[in-house]
Amino acid sequence: MGMSIGLNTAVLALRAHQLAVDVASHNIANAQSPGYSRQRVLLRPLVVGGGSFGGSPGLLANPGAGVDASDLHRVRDTFLDFQARNALGSSSQWQATASALERAELSIGEPSESGISAMMQKFWGAMHDVANNPTSAAARSTLLNAGTSLAGKFKSIRADLAAQRSDIDVQVGGIARQVNDAATEIASLNVKIAQSEATGAEASDLRDRRDVLLDNLSGLGNITYTEQPDKTVTVQWGTHTLVQANATENVGVQPDPGEPGMSRLYFTSDNAVLDTSAGKLAGLVDARDAAIPDIITKLDTLAAGLITNINALHSTGYGLDGSTGNAFFSGTDASDIAVDAAIAASPDKIAAASASGAPGDSSKALALANLQLQQLMGSSTQTFDQYFSEAVTVLGSDVAQAINNADGALLVSQHVESQR
Repeated sequence: MGMSIGLNTAVLALRAHQLAVDVASHNIANAQSPGYSRQRVLLRPLVVGGGSFGGSPGLLANPGAGVDASDLHRVRDTFLDFQARNALGSSSQWQATASALERAELSIGEPSESGISAMMQKFWGAMHDVANNPTSAAARSTLLNAGTSLAGKFKSIRADLAAQRSDIDVQVGGIARQVNDAATEIASLNVKIAQSEATGAEASDLRDRRDVLLDNLSGLGNITYTEQPDKTVTVQWGTHTLVQANATENVGVQPDPGEPGMSRLYFTSDNAVLDTSAGKLAGLVDARDAAIPDIITKLDTLAAGLITNINALHSTGYGLDGSTGNAFFSGTDASDIAVDAAIAASPDKIAAASASGAPGDSSKALALANLQLQQLMGSSTQTFDQYFSEAVTVLGSDVAQAINNADGALLVSQHVESQR
């Protein structure tokens, strides 16, 4: 009998430590697997009769049955998970905003020889040349070309910014598919985990996959989650339930009445709009509906001020052909600014003189050139150059701040992730 117990103890020990070796191998093999949680075998001494210490108090006087390795646990800290997901949401939000603003900054291209600032300087310089020599055909052609290039640059930047908004809107729509895919898989894993752990075991690898999906969702938007007594997870997006047990809400895309031409995400069951206060969705929506439109507004204001001020003065002057009342620019803002068709067809219509029949008079051209240093119409403090310089400076500051915020949030996220 004693020999039998001794052999059984040895067999149990070999099996227990073989399981420990297998689990260690599994940990090593998955060291680089995204979201993998280290697993650990809990070894406990057995007593004669098959119980373990603490399990059958009546058998404690008869130790010697070997070791039990039936318990396998994930090494995972739920508090760190919570912290990591909060940091991930903030990091994703700022990264999305920074990426959009960096692209806008590239479109404006300041400072550079091909930016609006440089082209405006060429335009004012060409106007001064006409003022110095009002009868020169070359000077008038140079001014025409400078005005055309400046107007084209305005329209090009404006079109790029509008295209960027459309591109961001496509990304917003793409989040709906990502949310639906993650929610569907979490619901499926809920069922598998509940079934697997109903017997007292722990579905470690299934839980790892579910945690990866929760990480992904936290990067996309404002989610909270709660594990239920049946081992399923309930996921909330804002105040709306996204996943409950094996049931999910479907997220769709619809036109946004508050932003013409743009879209928004909503729950198809009740038409509730998704919360956009955190995550990548928040960053994209902020860039699309606030940051880039603000840049467009500044650009339109500058173009509109240029059109209004130049035309108001130019229309009171006289060209070499004696014509008057001509506008130099057509259009209303950066989207449609252009050199007026009549001026483009005949540079002699450029008004340099203040009176008819005075081809050598350049007083009107000089007044037009001096607009560079006058206040932008609608502004009591800024000239054309000051307004644009400030707009570019503010954009650069916004980009830098967004990048700093993104970097800071990313460092926090990486630090918390390393502690998991």
